[in-house]
Amino acid sequence: MSFRLKAASGGATGQTFDLADEATSIGSDENAHIRLDGLRPDHAQIRFDGTTLMLHAESDAWVNGSPVARQPLKSGDEIRLGEHRFVLQAPGLRPPSVLQQTDRPRINPMTWVAIAAVALGGAGAIITFVLSRL
Repeated sequence: MSFRLKAASGGATGQTFDLADEATSIGSDENAHIRLDGLRPDHAQIRFDGTTLMLHAESDAWVNGSPVARQPLKSGDEIRLGEHRFVLQAPGLRPPSVLQQTDRPRINPMTWVAIAAVALGGAGAIITFVLSRL
């Protein structure tokens, strides 16, 4: 399976980086697979052993907002290295939704009856007032 990182912030915003089959190095070193300014030369590595995709960080790293040094990854994870944010994409796999859909609270039908009664009562009062002035 081919994985890729999509840059969500930082100097590479919008760029997509394909991950190597076994290991991808990320850092400022000129030999890094993904070279990014502002990171340590050997900031992190993402390794795939055939079943698990694993982040190995030598410096500041967060996955889904939590600081990590070593973390298994899945499609849709947000990875932050220094000031660079990425979303892990696995083509063909749909990431879990970041936003949870919630049910809108339903209004009790009696509330609608009460609103209608108040509206009709107000309309009746206005009509009575206008008619009494004629």
